[in-house]
Amino acid sequence: MKSLARLFVVFCACNALALIALAGPESLPSGKEMKEVAPIAPSCDYSWTGFYLGVNVGYGWGDADTKFDPLPQPGFSASEATTLHPDPDGVLGGGQIGFNWQWHRLVFGAEADFQGSDMDGTEVVSPIIDATGAPRGPDTFWSAHERTDWFGTFRARIGFTPLCRLLVYGTGGFAYGNVHYSADTDFAPKGSFYPISIDNTKTGWTGGGGLEYALTHHWSLKVEYLHYDLGPQQGTVFEHDPTGGVSTSHRVHYDWNTTADMVRGGVNFKF
Repeated sequence: MKSLARLFVVFCACNALALIALAGPESLPSGKEMKEVAPIAPSCDYSWTGFYLGVNVGYGWGDADTKFDPLPQPGFSASEATTLHPDPDGVLGGGQIGFNWQWHRLVFGAEADFQGSDMDGTEVVSPIIDATGAPRGPDTFWSAHERTDWFGTFRARIGFTPLCRLLVYGTGGFAYGNVHYSADTDFAPKGSFYPISIDNTKTGWTGGGGLEYALTHHWSLKVEYLHYDLGPQQGTVFEHDPTGGVSTSHRVHYDWNTTADMVRGGVNFKF
């Protein structure tokens, strides 16, 4: 009986060793828990390459310094040259369309935008001071006004991505806009006056920069600063009298600046 028991024990041990050999070393307990290795996340799951369009809203403020130059000098003794500052400001808003192409961390692109503008400014100074330093009367005045009705740009963009979904860029290019200018040198109520009004679509340049952050694979938010310069606007007007007559003996030459700065925020949809 004991012999049979020994044979049974030997038989079981041999079968156990065979099963272990067939299963391999993986079946052997290590005494330590095996840790699962997490999959490696991609370095960036977003690309800026593609067409996009969007809308924006912002605030602008301009430099519309207006020089008044009475002519001829020194024969025109009513007033010396002076400068008013009808610097416009106001809300603006519009839309943009563009294309980006990403190469590693660099992003190259082009964008066009068009804005409606509420930028408006007026300055009135009274009384007029003549060349001798004496006031000409309480009702006399200089006035200058500038209003930007709309403007647009065509710009190149170049930037880099310090973070996967963050784009930091500079931009610059062509600017254009419709601007209304007006001014008057008025020796009211019985004296002469020199009114002028000009409505002109002007061209110039723009430059600036911004930040854009991609919320999803299609939607992004941006904030942007731009400066534009549409150049000076000049005009000369002859003397008008209260009866409606015009005299060519005296005139006033006006010279306006047309520059502005703006900050705007926007949202883009990338196709």
